[in-house]
Amino acid sequence: MFDIQTKVLKRDVFEYLLDLEIKRAMRYQYFFSLLIIEPDLQVDVHNEADIIKAIAEIISDEVRATDTIGRMGKNNFYVMLPHSETSCTITVAERIRNRVESYTFSKSNGVTKKTISIGAACFPTHSNELKNLVNNATEMMNKAKETGGNRVCLPY
Repeated sequence: MFDIQTKVLKRDVFEYLLDLEIKRAMRYQYFFSLLIIEPDLQVDVHNEADIIKAIAEIISDEVRATDTIGRMGKNNFYVMLPHSETSCTITVAERIRNRVESYTFSKSNGVTKKTISIGAACFPTHSNELKNLVNNATEMMNKAKETGGNRVCLPY
């Protein structure tokens, strides 16, 4: 169930839980948000594992115990924030972004700084379908990167 390196959920488990969350939110009519988080620059191969692990730990520290984190690819994470609408989502995402920006990552030859881009979308505000919700959050993460990185973007 869990990624060995980061101790967060593996992709298939997260996708299953995301599907359940959207069904619950539809049934009980509540908001939830999805964050997609990715480092802005390519992570140095020699330090990749340590940097990705540190980013996962920062995300875990900054979300509630009831939020769900998944490692969806080599360098990106998804976070489900149940009962979270736009303003709360921005607050959480900015807190994560600020923590990563101010964190000093260890490297084999010293230390480095990293930044992340975060795309977010809220159910049902930005979409009431799973595929569109993920697509909206992905588009916003790409927009964050394209506009210089180190930012949080949500659809209007």
